[in-house]
Amino acid sequence: MNRFALVSLSVSVLLSASAAVATDVYMTRDKDGNVTFSDQPSQGSETHKVKALPSMPAFVAPAAPETPEPEEEPTISYTSLGIISPVDGTTIPTGAAGNVAINGVLSPGLQQGHRVELLNRGVVVETGSSTHFTLEYMDRGEHQLQLRVVDNKDQVLISSNTVTLYVKRTSVGR
Repeated sequence: MNRFALVSLSVSVLLSASAAVATDVYMTRDKDGNVTFSDQPSQGSETHKVKALPSMPAFVAPAAPETPEPEEEPTISYTSLGIISPVDGTTIPTGAAGNVAINGVLSPGLQQGHRVELLNRGVVVETGSSTHFTLEYMDRGEHQLQLRVVDNKDQVLISSNTVTLYVKRTSVGR
């Protein structure tokens, strides 16, 4: 860049900067007393120097703190779970049609997000929010019943004793 262009550029920048610092504004009042502002002088206008207002750099909000992952609620430690009826070795007679009520007891009580499962021979046959289940039309023969409490991640928290139950049903001759 030649010297003349460099000087011209510098003078332009200085004039622009000074124009930003102080600017002439012309104020005129009409016959009704209304005020008009302009950047061009007119007959009877008053000149006012408008100085640049002090400014501050834009406020930069601090980054939001990282929100910690919510802590999992402490897992409740169940102290006991058991089947109280029917008792181990019970035989369900023929006239009951294979229907049986299973009642258990859990201490402390079932916590939110947990469920009780009833198993027969290790297979889940019922799921619920209490330790009471009713099985209907059970097949004749031997059944091994057990209760367990499972959390929302399918982790077994506690299991009951296994109760053996015998169901008698009439067989239909062929």
